[in-house]
Amino acid sequence: MTEIDEALHRLGRAFTAGLREPGYQLSTVHRHGIQSQTFTTAGEPSLLGRWLNKDLDDATWGLTEVAGRGLVFEMIGDPDGTYTIHWSRDVPSLPARIVLDEDFRLPGHETPPAREPGVPDTRVTDPAVLAEVERLVGAFISGHHPQGYARGHTEEEILAAERVLGLRLPEDLRALYRLIHDDYDESGLLDPFVLVPLDQLVTWSRQDLPGYQDELFDDAVIFDCVPAGHVRRTSASSGWVTFARDYGMNFAAVDLDPGPLGRSGQIVMHGRDVWAPVEYVIGSVTDLLRRALTGGDKERASPPDPQVWADSIADLPPSVQGAKLRTDAPVDVADLEPFTNLRSLGVREKVPSFTMASPTALPLEHLHVEAARWDLTGLPPTVFDLLLAGNDEPVPVAALAALPNLVRLDLSGAKVSDIPVLATFPALRVLTLDGRQWAELLASGWQPGRLAGAGLGGTAGVTDAVRWSRAFGRPADAYTLNGSRP
Repeated sequence: MTEIDEALHRLGRAFTAGLREPGYQLSTVHRHGIQSQTFTTAGEPSLLGRWLNKDLDDATWGLTEVAGRGLVFEMIGDPDGTYTIHWSRDVPSLPARIVLDEDFRLPGHETPPAREPGVPDTRVTDPAVLAEVERLVGAFISGHHPQGYARGHTEEEILAAERVLGLRLPEDLRALYRLIHDDYDESGLLDPFVLVPLDQLVTWSRQDLPGYQDELFDDAVIFDCVPAGHVRRTSASSGWVTFARDYGMNFAAVDLDPGPLGRSGQIVMHGRDVWAPVEYVIGSVTDLLRRALTGGDKERASPPDPQVWADSIADLPPSVQGAKLRTDAPVDVADLEPFTNLRSLGVREKVPSFTMASPTALPLEHLHVEAARWDLTGLPPTVFDLLLAGNDEPVPVAALAALPNLVRLDLSGAKVSDIPVLATFPALRVLTLDGRQWAELLASGWQPGRLAGAGLGGTAGVTDAVRWSRAFGRPADAYTLNGSRP
């Protein structure tokens, strides 16, 4: 018997010693400790066993000392002292996720086309723009920075940078680089931003694009910048060219691919303080210069958070784009019709019912519902990300196949009566189920060839995880121990 076997048997004896009903514990062991959850035999989370018991604590720590690189185990126990333990080093910590197509992106998160080096435009900087930027810089030097700036770049140097970038910079940014090298002194010329050297701009352009570095299981919805329509609703754009930084790990970029109401050369910000991919700042570099001359942006109000928590629908602001409701009352989406910008809705505490019985004009894309029962017959075709959980009785989900854009679906917390029907969902690419649901789907003969990502959530034992891993080509083995108290 190995050290791990001995430690697991000790844990099994300590666990069953405190049971008053049959149940099981699912645990992940790593070098820093152990994470556990206990369940009834029906799979409902429940506090079982002798917690805060020295024998159990000692057995737990004894296991962490011999677990080495870690393991996952499932311990099934009975008050009579008998137990079965399944354990594995191969399956990932639960919940688990597998990415099958590294190139797939959720709607709005598509990888933008790469910039190609070339000569986009050989004209010199617009003389009228150059004259206006020179006037503004001169006024700032006179009033705020008498020592001036290092000499700027020649037209040839700017054109050489643009050949590498594969694009022409906005005329006012070209003019600024013609006049100064950078704002090394952090003078406030572009308050609150600091112009970086031209070679730094080129270096940044070769690195990751600003915006989300998203994965298949990240937050899916991209909200409109404020004001709406100025910035394209996308996770990243090759039209965002970063040219400046601020004092708090944020960065300014010129936007050369604006939304329908924006203009080329407008300024957007990304970085630590920006919740969305980017935040709209102002119309141009020239506008930044003018604002610095009139006192900077110190009084500028932050844009409203597009996503808010609320205790009721009545607490939501009219312009809300994402709502997370904390309520124990029934939810009827008809009450949300006045919120015409609503793209994301989450009901994060189990409610008695969730109703979307009539077609809605809401532009919903993400829906997360935890309810004892639901009626989703009016789901709009815009929904591409759906999580359902908490229903008391098994329900069919075949009607969801009518959603043409349903790319991501999570049913791991739901009771579903027709799991094999998922094979007919035309757009489904990212699927998360619990252990029993995956077993039923795989037993139906379904093949995962079209999936870009798969998740194992909800209640799933080690044997479920092994079966699931093998279905997606990941080798995995599990071991079983049986025992009883002396």
